[in-house]
Amino acid sequence: MSKTLENIEGYLFPEYSKRKLHVLSETYGELAKLYRDIPEEGHTYQDRKDYLYRKQVIESKQVFARQLMDISGAIDEVSETVIHVSVPVEHKRKALISYLRKQGIQVKEMLFLEGPQGKRKISITARLIGRHRHTVEELAGLLSVFFDRRLVPSTESTYMMTKNFDIFLVEDEPHFMIMSAMSRAVKENEKISGDNYSVEECGDGNIVLMIADGMGSGENACKDSQSVIEFMEKFLDAGFQKEKAFSMINAAIAAQTQCCNLTTLDLCMLDLHSGEAEFLKAGAASSFRKRGHIVEEITSDMLPLGSLMEISPMTQGITLMDGDMLIMMSDGVTDCFENEKGNKRLQDIIAQHDSVNPREMSDYLLQYAINCQGGRIRDDMTILVAGIWETKD
Repeated sequence: MSKTLENIEGYLFPEYSKRKLHVLSETYGELAKLYRDIPEEGHTYQDRKDYLYRKQVIESKQVFARQLMDISGAIDEVSETVIHVSVPVEHKRKALISYLRKQGIQVKEMLFLEGPQGKRKISITARLIGRHRHTVEELAGLLSVFFDRRLVPSTESTYMMTKNFDIFLVEDEPHFMIMSAMSRAVKENEKISGDNYSVEECGDGNIVLMIADGMGSGENACKDSQSVIEFMEKFLDAGFQKEKAFSMINAAIAAQTQCCNLTTLDLCMLDLHSGEAEFLKAGAASSFRKRGHIVEEITSDMLPLGSLMEISPMTQGITLMDGDMLIMMSDGVTDCFENEKGNKRLQDIIAQHDSVNPREMSDYLLQYAINCQGGRIRDDMTILVAGIWETKD
């Protein structure tokens, strides 16, 4: 036993809840088998339309079965999540209670949590007392002083401190921080861009950057790309791996009767603790990592979402360092450089621009692209830039 901690280990869910989740997972799995194993009646099709219709029904069943299996697997993963729990020994706990009470905060309980990948958090049940007013950020600051380590509020934490007891979560400050900016232009003669983007915190120090580009332009393209972004955010928030979320969204788009709503997706998941980033692209334009005057292109030949019933997601990993810049864009931007040696020219332009400000970089690239077309905007253009810096001690 540690001099300051008593160690406990357990599952995220108690045994009863685990059993319920396992039953739910098995139910989805059985439903998937039911849809997958439905026998097809032997039939000779005289009409081609009838044959195509039946073929589409069969494919839709298979897609639905795969989605049910993905949901079943995700529930199983969540139910088996193990966390390591440590509680401070009595003298350490009393010292913390006394320290925070002097600051106007009453502590009821405190736990140290360590989840997958060794990500550590502190759970503290506390409330305000007297006339003191504190934010969760100030609570994290007080705990940082006490434990002599830099702590910040977790995205999963309650944000308001009141007179009532509540549970607050703080975690180690990530090794990196980002600043992002977006610049866009709407296709001429259109009022709404068919592109959508997102910069989302996913917990445990992960940031997801996305650009989705709906086929065509205008309102319909906007709805398609917005749906992809929103569903991806919801799946990730629910605990799905990005690859499973990608497969389910692709299958849902492909199963629709309309064949005109293909959507490209450019996704980058960045771990701010390790500096590792993974790209997942579906028909998306090239992305770039800028390190000083060295620019690396990140590209993929994967088809847009909805092109096929089943697309195997392929990720590409890169390592980021202090001062690096990630640049993502829709194909409306890259297409502007087709007559200027394509992406090689674009790489040179990025390399030659000295600004480390994401807003200045995105505005500069957008204006350069428009100038390449003689001031015309022939397609929707979206540029998303993220600067990465080490957090300072």
